[in-house]
Amino acid sequence: MNYKHIFCIIGLLSFHKLIIAQQGKDKLSVKKSESLCYAQQEIIHSKILNEERKVNIFLPEGFYTESSQHTYPVLILLEDEFFHMVSGVVKHLSSVERIPETIVVSIIEMSYIPTVYTNGSTFWPTKQLSDENPKPFTEYLKNELFPYLEKNYRANDFSMVMGLSPTSIYALHSFIKEPDLFDAHIAIAAGDILGMGYKEGERFIELFEDKLKNDSKRKRYLYVTSSDADGGGNSPEIQENLEELERKLTPYISDNFKFISKIFPNEGHYDVALPAFIEALEMIFPKEKWSARYRDIIKEEGNAMENIDNYFKTLSTEYGFKILPKAERWNSVNRLSWIGPNLLKQGNTIEAIEVIERWVEYSPESELALKELAKAYEANGRLDEALSILRKAHQLSLELKTEQLDKYESQINQLERKIAKKKN
Repeated sequence: MNYKHIFCIIGLLSFHKLIIAQQGKDKLSVKKSESLCYAQQEIIHSKILNEERKVNIFLPEGFYTESSQHTYPVLILLEDEFFHMVSGVVKHLSSVERIPETIVVSIIEMSYIPTVYTNGSTFWPTKQLSDENPKPFTEYLKNELFPYLEKNYRANDFSMVMGLSPTSIYALHSFIKEPDLFDAHIAIAAGDILGMGYKEGERFIELFEDKLKNDSKRKRYLYVTSSDADGGGNSPEIQENLEELERKLTPYISDNFKFISKIFPNEGHYDVALPAFIEALEMIFPKEKWSARYRDIIKEEGNAMENIDNYFKTLSTEYGFKILPKAERWNSVNRLSWIGPNLLKQGNTIEAIEVIERWVEYSPESELALKELAKAYEANGRLDEALSILRKAHQLSLELKTEQLDKYESQINQLERKIAKKKN
């Protein structure tokens, strides 16, 4: 045991004694402490790479409660240092329906970065960066990781990749060399990389232009940025690269190609990760399309549930994967679990039933959804169906240990008497 370890142990013992002494003086003390788990780490053996690959996986909040109809895009994060930040942003923005619920997969120890020539970069005073062949890693993603996520976590075909500084090389590389691998490419702190290429004198800037010139029909998103702290001072080529890329690719912007290349103001090299990531997501999933106002949708001419379905079918067609309306959402009217009961209050029983039935379909383990459906059936005179659904709610509450026995028994007895009276 070295001196550093001895010092740490003595320090911990002293701190522990201090806490015990302090607890005797304070009125408040910790009664219970539990760890909170929001993600998981998995070690998957890769036959292609012939090694154990470790990944951190963040799953959408609704993964365990939503129906199997719900599938999720995947964001591959190449810099694990930012896993907490990226997962937190995804969790929040998806919860308020600004982006789809998304699986975040963080690659730990991303070593398969393509070799590039720096072409005299003042930010990287070396002739080359990395010394790896990226093809095995690409095959690992295609043939092992993506199928694994689809089989075990309902991942769909929409995928994004995000790299920062050196790992952004793979994000840019995949846009050019592996166009079918990702739908969206996010490269942060990457202005210097744009001036690099696979051969001396070759630059990603021209490679991007050539790719779009010859393949303009493919739908894709590209976001590239660096902070102004990087783009000024001793590395002016960073800002020059980003501005040149913007000039050359702007003519290709269309319904099929969304693109941002910019210097991010008032930020540092890695500080820029948070605001840049949020801006990239807004480019891919613009607010005007994703922030659906359910009350406005159902006010349009036609059936409420059909109007909602049509809205999300249009969105699904644009993005190429099935996008469903929110069944449940915290403290918002933009959800089926608010629209259905509200229609019922307004006396629109038929459309209320359609919406609440869909709520039950999407959230099969929601006791509240079943209770609201029973209420709607009863209001529509479908008493036998109401009784059947209420019994299901009671059984579910027993399984989930949330039941209020007397309350359910009273409701079931009242409904049984109502049915018997109607038959007589």
